[in-house]
Amino acid sequence: MASEDRSPELYASTIFGLAIATVTVALRCYVRLFMLKVFSWEDYLAVITMIIFGVYGACVLMAIQYGAGRHILDVPAEWLPHALKMRWLGEWIYVVTSILVKITVAVLLLRICSKPWHKSVTYATLAVVVVWNTVYAFLAAFQCFPVQHFWERLGDPNGGQCLNEDIITGSTYAAAAVNCLADWILGLLPIALVWNLELNRRTKASVAGILALGIIASAATIVRIPFVWQLTHDSDFLYVFVDFTTWSTTELAMGLAASSIATLRPLFKRVLGGSSGNVSHKGRAPTGGPGQQPIAPRTGSPGLRAW
Repeated sequence: MASEDRSPELYASTIFGLAIATVTVALRCYVRLFMLKVFSWEDYLAVITMIIFGVYGACVLMAIQYGAGRHILDVPAEWLPHALKMRWLGEWIYVVTSILVKITVAVLLLRICSKPWHKSVTYATLAVVVVWNTVYAFLAAFQCFPVQHFWERLGDPNGGQCLNEDIITGSTYAAAAVNCLADWILGLLPIALVWNLELNRRTKASVAGILALGIIASAATIVRIPFVWQLTHDSDFLYVFVDFTTWSTTELAMGLAASSIATLRPLFKRVLGGSSGNVSHKGRAPTGGPGQQPIAPRTGSPGLRAW
């Protein structure tokens, strides 16, 4: 039998997601600032995305304070508008954060792309994500008219109107499908990026694996899809909405963490004392004979060498 109060579960998943994202972004900043001594605009974007994700987490935590995770009959009536307002704001911030996470990953890939078709696929994927999620963000923000009717409807059901629930659920399913497809494309593309590089097999596998961590976020997106119906569940929305919120938080946290972990290879190499990723040319060592200059590694991608 399900617990009558799921707020501790929602609280724990939110704090865990915020912690994972915060730690990985902080490590990214350390690597970029103190190890590589470079902080590009995509790193600023990652920090901004983390801040916005923090605002999303604050909305969820405030919603918990107003009864999220509990049955509606167990919550004081005056708390309900506040809980709905936090839910409305959280839905909108979720979409914005999702867009920024995809942009952060795409910019990293564009920096290391070596072939025109790599960039074309990345730009096309990013364009679809941004366009559709912008439309979805508009629907999330203005699903009721006037906007405040979203959280005031329980006290004044005739004071406004909201979009048909089929539009809300349908657009959410479509957004989930687009985001999931984008995660897989941006996650599998790194394999193509390193496939023909003259790296040794171990280094090639590690580079592709680290860059492809974005696929992890798609798992949360897929798990989240069966709970989309909770968006339009009105009879006990505080209690029922927990699953959808939990997996939305997990999706954002894993996506943000993956985009930052992909920049931590210098830290992994220092901590683990791994190889430097020298290139192997048909079984020959990457250095010349006695008295000769070392043979420079040829990765075919200046961006990958820098990364």
